[in-house]
Amino acid sequence: MLDNPGDGIKIRASIGTLARIGIAQVKLEAYPRTAYLLLPGGCSGSCLFCPQWIKESRVSRVSWPEVELEYILNAQMLFERICIQSVLRRMFWEDLVKISSLFEIPVSISTNPVGERELLELRKNSQMIGIGIDAASSSLFEAIRRPGSFESYLKFFEKSLRIYGKGNVYVHLIAGLGEDLKDMVKIMSYIYDRGGAVALFAFTPVPGTPLQDREPPPITYYRFIQIVNYSLKEGIPLERIGSLDPDDYKEAFLTSGCPGCNRPFYNERPGGKLYNFPSRELLESRWEEVREEVRASLEYLRFLP
Repeated sequence: MLDNPGDGIKIRASIGTLARIGIAQVKLEAYPRTAYLLLPGGCSGSCLFCPQWIKESRVSRVSWPEVELEYILNAQMLFERICIQSVLRRMFWEDLVKISSLFEIPVSISTNPVGERELLELRKNSQMIGIGIDAASSSLFEAIRRPGSFESYLKFFEKSLRIYGKGNVYVHLIAGLGEDLKDMVKIMSYIYDRGGAVALFAFTPVPGTPLQDREPPPITYYRFIQIVNYSLKEGIPLERIGSLDPDDYKEAFLTSGCPGCNRPFYNERPGGKLYNFPSRELLESRWEEVREEVRASLEYLRFLP
């Protein structure tokens, strides 16, 4: 399916990214606005929800074939942004620095914690940074076997804010890993209070992982988390959520993340329930359905801290 000549730098790219540049034949309902890249080499972590330490070619439900980086470089103007995601392996940050330096359009780095010297090097070639804390609390972080500690990731978040600046640091959180709703709201508030932002993901069971039999979160629960995320981002007091018209906050249900990040169908199949809408057009086409989900989601208001 892929045409992959050449012996240059190799990189993994999401199948949607490759379809956008015309070297993978995949039917897409929405094109990615960002080119999503992943360092090859597998991950030495063993997170219970992630297939990267088991099957290197997948992240969430998406396949990431390995290709020549030159393909992406030549097609970069098709995208608004480049997102380079790291894996946990020796000296991974050096590859991030090298690859990010080759692009002419805005670059985001998604990385595990590194030291200040390494972070300053990453900052030279990237404008935004993503940090995959994933879990809403220290106990959940440990339970899903994230490498390091919850506290060390929070310290890295603070350091990233200092080096990248407020508004340029996104923390990745996964809803549906077994978190307490109050813990999720608490960590989201912590992030926004300090000048960061949240990129939300829905837990997606991936075959072959230890959590393959766990169900994804109820759609109404996820809609509520999206509303909370939007409210915190816009400075809307959470106690006002119930009095707002969903028509006034449709943006809450679009994919959250760096500018240009829409991650089409990262958490769901196109024909099923869409946790994150990759385009306004797709959201409008299903708006009445989403409105009903939003109405039902407000039952979670009583669980707010």
